[in-house]
Order: sequence, then structure tokens, then C-alpha cells
Amino acid sequence: MYKYIGLDVGSKTVGIAVSEGFFATPYETIRFNEYEFEEAINKIEYIFNENSFDKIIVGYPINMNGSIGYRADMVDDFIYLLIEMLKIDKNMIIKVDERLTTRMANNMMSNSNYSIKDKKQNKDQIAAKFILDSYLNQIKK
Repeated sequence: MYKYIGLDVGSKTVGIAVSEGFFATPYETIRFNEYEFEEAINKIEYIFNENSFDKIIVGYPINMNGSIGYRADMVDDFIYLLIEMLKIDKNMIIKVDERLTTRMANNMMSNSNYSIKDKKQNKDQIAAKFILDSYLNQIKK
């Protein structure tokens, strides 16, 4: 069975989810100084060294009209550094349309008993779970 890691990349956080089957699980949120992706990847490296992931699923923020904007360029920069710093094959990385995943995460937490603090702490890793679940659903079909 394959092992997957899902990433929701932001300018100050990276939400992480993992899967060893058909369902994703929120894992962690990495926090770093704004746009200091090297700092984030150094923190992520430990997770990579502890696990043997077969694929890295990265949320790709396509604009609602389908165009590629600044946020997608930011994710491309992150992916480039990830490949360079962790010395991984670029074919391990799969971009998945992440439109509305953060909104879905916020809605899910609003319908649960999450405190405001818990919502802020967990929204990125829950968004990463939705991104990874989206990919897992695609490959099941």
C-alpha cells in the first residue's frame, strides 16, 4: 500500500496530512516566518526522514476563474525548494486543485465543537486532509 503526504502551503504555515490507504488524517501544522520556505522545509524534512512517502500531494491554489495567480506561483516556488532541499524526484509531487479547501475546513470546524484557538491551530492541517482526500478519491475511480 502506498504512503502519501498532503501539503497545504501558505505564506506562514504548511498544513500536513498523511495517508497509508484510502483516508487522510490531519497530522500537523508547521509554522514559519512569512515566505521563509527554507525554514518550513527544514521542519518538514524530519517528517520525510521518519516516513517513506511514495507521493507528495500539494494543494495548488487555482483562482476561481481557472487562472493561475500569485498564490500558485508561491506554491511553485515552494515545490522547487522542496525538490532541491530534500533531493526528491519531481515525479513524486502531484498538484491538486485546492479551491475551497480552507473554506471547507473552516465550515467543518464551525459545525464541530472547536474553540476559536483550535480552529486557528488546525485549519491548515484539515485543509491538507481535504486536499489529500481529493487525490485519494481521484485514484479510487
